[in-house]
Amino acid sequence: MYPDPIAAARPDALAYVMAESGDRLTYRELDERSNQLAQLLRSRGIGPGGTLLIIAENRIEWPVVVAAGMRAGLYVTPVNWHLTDRELAGMLDESLSGGAAAAVVTSAGRAEAVSAALGERAVMGLCLDGDRGRFESFHEAIATQPVSPIPDELLGARVLYSGGTTGRPKAFRQELLGVHPRQAPPRHSGLTAKLGIDGGTTFLSPAPNYHAAPFTFQLITLGLGGTVICLERFDPAAALCAIQRYRVSHSQWVPTMLLRLLRLPEAERHIYDLSSHRVAFTSGAPCAPELKQSIMDWWGPILHEYYGASEGYGHTYVAPAEALAHPGTVGRPLTGALHVTGEDATEVPTGVVGKVWFETAATGYRNSDDNPARIHPQGWRSVGDLGHLDDEGFLYLVGRESHTIISGGVNIYPTEIENALLAHPAVADAAVFGVPDPEFGEQVKAVVETREPVTDTELIEFCRARLARFKAPKSIDFADRLPRLPTGKLNKNILRDRYLQPARNDS
Repeated sequence: MYPDPIAAARPDALAYVMAESGDRLTYRELDERSNQLAQLLRSRGIGPGGTLLIIAENRIEWPVVVAAGMRAGLYVTPVNWHLTDRELAGMLDESLSGGAAAAVVTSAGRAEAVSAALGERAVMGLCLDGDRGRFESFHEAIATQPVSPIPDELLGARVLYSGGTTGRPKAFRQELLGVHPRQAPPRHSGLTAKLGIDGGTTFLSPAPNYHAAPFTFQLITLGLGGTVICLERFDPAAALCAIQRYRVSHSQWVPTMLLRLLRLPEAERHIYDLSSHRVAFTSGAPCAPELKQSIMDWWGPILHEYYGASEGYGHTYVAPAEALAHPGTVGRPLTGALHVTGEDATEVPTGVVGKVWFETAATGYRNSDDNPARIHPQGWRSVGDLGHLDDEGFLYLVGRESHTIISGGVNIYPTEIENALLAHPAVADAAVFGVPDPEFGEQVKAVVETREPVTDTELIEFCRARLARFKAPKSIDFADRLPRLPTGKLNKNILRDRYLQPARNDS
């Protein structure tokens, strides 16, 4: 993302708008302010190969920080701002371990936790809300800097973290290519073409900016000269209002957001003018066929889906018409090839579930926690997802290796059970996992959110009518809200641990 050429051609074109407040940046303002920050970073000794962290809520300064790092040859590193100081410390240990000069940009609400996580590290600190302890005022600091580009502009690189709020942080770094930002290679060009993103796009970004998908598609949109409409925080009614208010053409969602949109009262859903909205796309987790059908019944056949991972190994894509013809698929590969293998690492026949691998040339992206179990002898890469291919090469995911339930020696995959539960009109959200069983080893457990009263017996019978009997939940609990990360992904490990903890204490 390099705003200079767009600012030169269309200086007053809108680059970035905060949906609720209406705060906005033109391309001229984005170009000048990112130049000022790049100048400040250079003046403080932060040169190519340094790290620029942003730990802040969705706000208008986000694209300024990102653009500055991307034109200054830095590792631009968005971090989950919800993390505690202890969790942040683990990520900062990893991101600052190379010893290169670094800066961190944060907000008043996160300054104390970030300061505690940094400890005694000599890191430049800027606060978006004025001076806060060790952090100097972001706006005052850049105000004195030139608006012209630094003389040694170089293309920066993205750093994304995987792993949510638990476990050792894993970083996925793009390579620093050592080229001028004008020479940046196109990112995800195949997917961008399928989705029709261009300089006329008005893109609604409703998720936290630090997550891979919104971060990536904001960069793509701004790189092409489109306009990003950023929600301060996800709210279903606010999202629909933003589509109407800003005449949004494109939007990106995770399935949980789509569920919450559908949960709005019927009358409220239809008061908004969504006629400008011509492309929606979902990722982050497989979108249940019934959910996808319900959204397209409402919005029309505009919901695209892609599947990939932060590691950048590859992507699949499915167009709306293909999704309706192949319910449940996450599509076919956009580049390279897909392979599905058994436990012996050999490929399995069509229709047989196994580990999903991308045949990829992406070797320099991931440089943290390279797990040998995720690297095939042929050099293919996997993130541990399980699925199968059909005769036309469409991929269907059934879950993660670590979430597979083994009951009586039979593998059971939670995704199809969750989809069955979500087909019930009373169910708003569902999570399925295995819990210990003295006879079969594990049994199927479900926890659901409901939108109207329903009994566990009714839901179990509903599943038995749609699935083999051994796949149906043996027990169902009800929750006010399932534990999901701010990105919308289900934090199944935390949920499962709640049920395993008593068994651990008894052992």
